Amino acid sequence: MFAGTAEEAAYDPTNEMLYVVGEDSGLMHVIDVSNPESPRIAATHAFSKSADGKPRDVAVCGTEVAVVLSSPIKDVYEGHVYFFHTLTRAESQLQYDGKLPVGPHPDMITFNPTCTQILVANEGQVGLDIANQFSDPPGTVTIIQRERYGNPSEQTVDFSKGEGQYNLRRPSYYIPPNIWPSTPPTFTQDAEPEYIVVSPDGKVAYIILQFDLLVMRHESSDVGLVKYFKENRSFVSFQKNNAIAKLDLKTFEMKSITTIPRKEWLNEGLDPSDRDGGAHLSKFPLFSIKQPDNTKILTVGKTNYLITADEGHYITYTRSKHGFDWSDHQRADILTRGKKFDENAINNQTFIAQLTADSKAGRLQVSQTEGYNPFTQKLSRASHFGGRGFSIWNADSLSLIYDSKDEIEKKTDLLFPDVFNSDCVPTTITYQSPANLKDTTSDDMGPKLNALDVATDNEDTFLLTGSETSGVLFLYSINTTSGYPIPKFESAHRAGLTDYVWSELYEMNEAGDAQISSIG
Repeated sequence: MFAGTAEEAAYDPTNEMLYVVGEDSGLMHVIDVSNPESPRIAATHAFSKSADGKPRDVAVCGTEVAVVLSSPIKDVYEGHVYFFHTLTRAESQLQYDGKLPVGPHPDMITFNPTCTQILVANEGQVGLDIANQFSDPPGTVTIIQRERYGNPSEQTVDFSKGEGQYNLRRPSYYIPPNIWPSTPPTFTQDAEPEYIVVSPDGKVAYIILQFDLLVMRHESSDVGLVKYFKENRSFVSFQKNNAIAKLDLKTFEMKSITTIPRKEWLNEGLDPSDRDGGAHLSKFPLFSIKQPDNTKILTVGKTNYLITADEGHYITYTRSKHGFDWSDHQRADILTRGKKFDENAINNQTFIAQLTADSKAGRLQVSQTEGYNPFTQKLSRASHFGGRGFSIWNADSLSLIYDSKDEIEKKTDLLFPDVFNSDCVPTTITYQSPANLKDTTSDDMGPKLNALDVATDNEDTFLLTGSETSGVLFLYSINTTSGYPIPKFESAHRAGLTDYVWSELYEMNEAGDAQISSIG
């Protein structure tokens, strides 16, 4: 368990093979799932960490398999895409078909529907180079064009479109100059593309982007929607920034970057404490930044909709890896007692008291930058991380169509109370069980939805999403008769047992779906 052998997967429906990569193991397993009751490993390919790098993601389209790997030297250097032919049942070894360079720290890869384009999200994360010097490479998207004849061509797109757009969330600009080891980063350096999905017609790619760290010191971090624009665009969602960018796939031009509205919790329940004795959903005048990760597209009529798993994300820099120590989050109690909140702006003494109580909101990890006023040097609101659910957006206007509100936490408490906001932690698997870890993520991001998929069966549309921490899967039907998607909760499922320690559950084959990272 936690050997890092199954982090991302891609399915070949023609040969009924599942390709699974593990960053830590350096392996790609090809699993024959033609008999789902008895899957078998048909082939294994080992990547060399010192020569190839670490496999970060895998995609399959037609007869081609593409695996994206980080640099074998340091994450701040360029990665590569390795190509293979799909495996048939008559074969026992993968056939290598070449490689191409991509940007620094590639995190995700996908094809367009016709298999003629490959898009790679290059995060360009901050780190130390081979000389142990600070490096902050730009985040980019690599577009590989598969030609009918000859070698493929490559196009790299950056996010310089965001330069001067001061309404975007930029936490790095709140890092004190005596801590940040370089000149202030540009928006292009801050951009971190995280996830990519392409529209069914192949005209639009929706790319989940993270930004390294973004918020101008002298500007408000308030969110808003940017202008509408036309088709043939890719969408880039900035998880750390809480934003979505649009990229024109025909011209390879970044057209806009749009911030995602904050989620308000005044009328919705959440459990913000891991020290309140269990599941206790209450209403607080809190805000949260949704920071979506996994995103899928649903088409209703002629309109595309983005469905986002609003996972949340912390920023933490360490001296050993990045050259300095800094994080964008802190316990609400510590910030409150340190007089970091503007009590006049919040104007709610009951809530201020709740922000110091462990059984209320005092344990909640909140942002040290959201709502920061450089003149008062205080926070005008308490904002935590992640939406604790999923959202649906109109892909053209990026207006919010649906939010799951507090339903995920409510359904978990009702149907699987033993694992409400539970977790699976590598360092505790020999002495902690899922039930023992109940409520331990309430002070962080709660259920932390990290994966989702949309499927149609006999003209019925379904959405399946999963909690990375509790291992619970949530099934929704989606009614589209009104012309736009309306989700309805149908059921929840959790495999495995809960009352043995994680290592024992693994040996018993009862660990269930721990650390869900992909659904498809």
